[in-house]
Amino acid sequence: MGSTEFRTLAELFVNAVEEHPKPDAFIAKSGREYRGVPSDEAMHQVAGLAQGLERLGVERGDRVAILSENRLEWAITDFAVLGLGAIDVPIYPTLLDPDIEYILRDSGAKGVVASSSAQVKKVRAGLSRLPDLRFILSMDRVEFSGSHAQHWHRIVKDSLLSSSDPVPDFRKKCLEVRPEDAATLLYTSGTTGEPKGVILTHANIVSNIQACRHLFPFGPQDIGFSFLPLSHIFERMLDYFYLSRGVSVSYVESPEAMVHNLLDVRPTVMAVVPRVLEKIHERVMEAVRQASALRRMVFHWAVRVCQRHLPYVLEGRHAPLSLRLQRGVADLLICSKIRERMGGRLRAMISGSAPLRPELAEFFHAMGLPVYEGYGLTETSPVIAVNYPGHVKLGTVGPVIPGVEVKLSAEMVDEQGHAGREILVRGPNVTPGYYRRDQDNRQAFDEGWFATGDLGSIDADGFLSITGRKKNLFKTSGGKYVSPEKLEGLFQGHPYIAQILVVGDGRRHISALVVPNFERLEALARERGVPLTTRNDLVANAGIQLFMQQQVEEATKWLAPHEKIRQMTLLPREFTIADGELTPTLKIRRQPVEERYHEAIEEMYCRASPGRPLVPKPSPK
Repeated sequence: MGSTEFRTLAELFVNAVEEHPKPDAFIAKSGREYRGVPSDEAMHQVAGLAQGLERLGVERGDRVAILSENRLEWAITDFAVLGLGAIDVPIYPTLLDPDIEYILRDSGAKGVVASSSAQVKKVRAGLSRLPDLRFILSMDRVEFSGSHAQHWHRIVKDSLLSSSDPVPDFRKKCLEVRPEDAATLLYTSGTTGEPKGVILTHANIVSNIQACRHLFPFGPQDIGFSFLPLSHIFERMLDYFYLSRGVSVSYVESPEAMVHNLLDVRPTVMAVVPRVLEKIHERVMEAVRQASALRRMVFHWAVRVCQRHLPYVLEGRHAPLSLRLQRGVADLLICSKIRERMGGRLRAMISGSAPLRPELAEFFHAMGLPVYEGYGLTETSPVIAVNYPGHVKLGTVGPVIPGVEVKLSAEMVDEQGHAGREILVRGPNVTPGYYRRDQDNRQAFDEGWFATGDLGSIDADGFLSITGRKKNLFKTSGGKYVSPEKLEGLFQGHPYIAQILVVGDGRRHISALVVPNFERLEALARERGVPLTTRNDLVANAGIQLFMQQQVEEATKWLAPHEKIRQMTLLPREFTIADGELTPTLKIRRQPVEERYHEAIEEMYCRASPGRPLVPKPSPK
């Protein structure tokens, strides 16, 4: 059976490693170095672990959780579980003990595979309240006591040292898995409310891979850079996609070390979220600001030339000779240097999870680093639409992928008509439903169409655009609808604002919690001679507050009066994943942030009038 004919993820793995026998099918960190892991070695490890899991009592339909950062063992565990016809339950390693306990209990996981002693400790904290949990495996060689905990590598080694080769039996089991079988149970991180378990079948995910395989021309010569969480279906589906095309997959455990890892691995393709691109762009622009006047002039000239040349590239047309020559000089002097800082071989970045500013996409495209923005949800496995080579329209999320249907609801949600209509999706990639959530399932589906909760529009060329989020629309006390995403999107990439959360549901006007870009703001404060010793001092300074208020007013000056941000509070620290304020894909979790900063929000609405000097109280951590 060829790799193009796989029906399940188990078949995908077996076919991929047999059809593409590569010495570096997988690339994993080993100490300080990266090493290539051959296809046959990966197959034996997967088969050995599957045999070990069977000995621990894992059967078809059982749930096995994976609590780990990205690493080769994550993928090995995933394929071992899938090959047995069991269901894996990925858990973000940044989650706190109560969240992990909730997912393990709600899913009824029989076992959990954890990366380290720290993750094992999180599981064991709630062990007495997890009656279904029978075993814990640790990928790292750590010391722990108790019959529940065992070493992952010991389980694999014992199986491989047994008298019989586990691969033939594992391959047979893979071929017994059915497309309609549940493959994974993914708990949405959620910006609001309690996480829900999304069921995805083998057929759901396989249909998404097959639909995208012919859109991107990758092959055995390519290296994929896997650094977004594998616990999220976006990175995971893309890794499956890599394997189906014979692309080597490189696992990056620490997103913080991404820049160094890019230079080590020198990948050709990677998934990104907009915040990652914003940080890379900010780093480039900061280096430009610190350069000499001549270098700054050359940089800005090069960017202008590349931006003029870009439409010809996107439309597949030949640019005038003079422009092509200028583009060549600009590439030599500037663009090639930026590409080299990202490994020097990247030919595609696929962006998802949050809206990407068109100007940011334009910058990277112009530098010879194409960014293809897409759109999808956990519930859709995940891709619904994506820009791809030869079919790019900046500011959209691309055409709907083959086999998937999209329509817009007839009802306009926003009285003013700005927010668009709800995007409804139907296709083989759509989840059969939420795990043990009958009421949520009834609300999510309407005559076979899945309601995404996102608002959008489709242009004459079939390109989909996202205009807002239905569930986050709120009304001011004056009865006017406001889309917080629309307002927050105005500040993506703002030089002085790193993060912003808009509030105002049921209030007389709109306000915001603002996290400054401290690097830029501190530099400005030094230039203006503003005395400060801490970030609390910085955000409490009346002059700084007035400056930031002016930045907000400038960015929102074209909005309708009811949409303008009238009050703001500067916060002295960024929202973080560790404090439960961001999802693992770096979206702000609205409800926890509003609860944490309740006093600061109330204080804004107690001020005598919008625009008076701001004196925010230090917000609790």
